[in-house]
Amino acid sequence: MLMTPDKAAKRSDESFIIQTRDERDLDRILCANVQAVIYHPPTLPGWLLDLAATVQSGSFQVPRTILTNVRRDDIANWLDANLPAQELTPAVRGALMEDVAAMSDRLGRLSNVTRFALRIFTGAPNTECGFHVDTVAPGAPAFGLLRVYNGAGTQYVDPANVTSMRDFYRYLSRRERLKRELDFASRDSDQHSRNSIEGEIRRLDQDFDFLRRPGETRVAPAGSIVAFRHLDLSLHWSDHPKGLAWIHCSPMEGEPRLVVNITPARASSRFVRREASETAP
Repeated sequence: MLMTPDKAAKRSDESFIIQTRDERDLDRILCANVQAVIYHPPTLPGWLLDLAATVQSGSFQVPRTILTNVRRDDIANWLDANLPAQELTPAVRGALMEDVAAMSDRLGRLSNVTRFALRIFTGAPNTECGFHVDTVAPGAPAFGLLRVYNGAGTQYVDPANVTSMRDFYRYLSRRERLKRELDFASRDSDQHSRNSIEGEIRRLDQDFDFLRRPGETRVAPAGSIVAFRHLDLSLHWSDHPKGLAWIHCSPMEGEPRLVVNITPARASSRFVRREASETAP
């Protein structure tokens, strides 16, 4: 049963992250107080290792793309039309398409929706985004699936280590303000201001004053599949229970990665949006 924002906000502040070798445990994201389920395959399939090598070499590239309010078949058709065909063998390309389709099938079964939002891209990690939470439209099922196919994994924090969401949003607000200031300084070619702001961002990303133990963060490794809580947009910036959203962060350096994120969608129209910059998981 899906909870309304009001009911969700009253949930216990206690939440858990499950680590598992059993893919069926991804369904446990439906359990009360489970913030995320991280499935570690016992062994990675050969096609994924071949894909990883091609992505890291830079020969396989997918523009940062968001498909909104699309059906499973729309996702499959888009992948078939847009995934580079020459850089992968037909078997590897087909396995990737089947893997994304399986993620949408699982999410559809768990969320009881037939339309999704899909985010897909290849790209090298950067410092654009620090720790954050993913959101969904008010009333949409508040969880999704993430797979990083290669490279550095996704950093996250134990909810018990978070002091409060108020403290987290104070960090997030300050980082977003600094990022805007950095963008202005870059446009004005003000190198002195840019160096100063970059130093502030680095300090902010090292101190993590929203954590009880700032040096304690964790990583969901590449190849794993993560089912995780998204936040109803109406609760964003509020001091809601910590268990309602997975606080995570993209790596800030490393080789190019392929990332796929699928969430339920409840929108009135279908469209595709491509952006030069987008928060990455």
